[in-house]
Amino acid sequence: IEVMAAMVVLTVAIVPMVGMFDAAIRAAKAGGDYDEARACAVQRLERAKSLPYETVEGSLEEGVCESSGFVYEVAARPIDTDLDYGSGDEGLSMITVTVDWDGGNSYSLSGAVSRW
Repeated sequence: IEVMAAMVVLTVAIVPMVGMFDAAIRAAKAGGDYDEARACAVQRLERAKSLPYETVEGSLEEGVCESSGFVYEVAARPIDTDLDYGSGDEGLSMITVTVDWDGGNSYSLSGAVSRW
């Protein structure tokens, strides 16, 4: 009877731990995906910031990150010196890179570029 009681106590203690391992694995994968998306967004933003301003004003690229397979989109919009929407005459643009993965998760990163 003592052995059976010990088995019940151990079972009650071990079963929730198995669920915690599963949750920990999911959390680690989600963290890794977030890091991949962030790295892709930083790389694409830096690439867009290195382009001539006239290219940034036009259409920018969309595609797939090489290392992760996540889809990204790069968008630009004119801004004024207060970082509000601008007319385009100010020579400033806000570049926003959005990386999407797993049907609903996304990471966005923005930066400003100037004509001067």
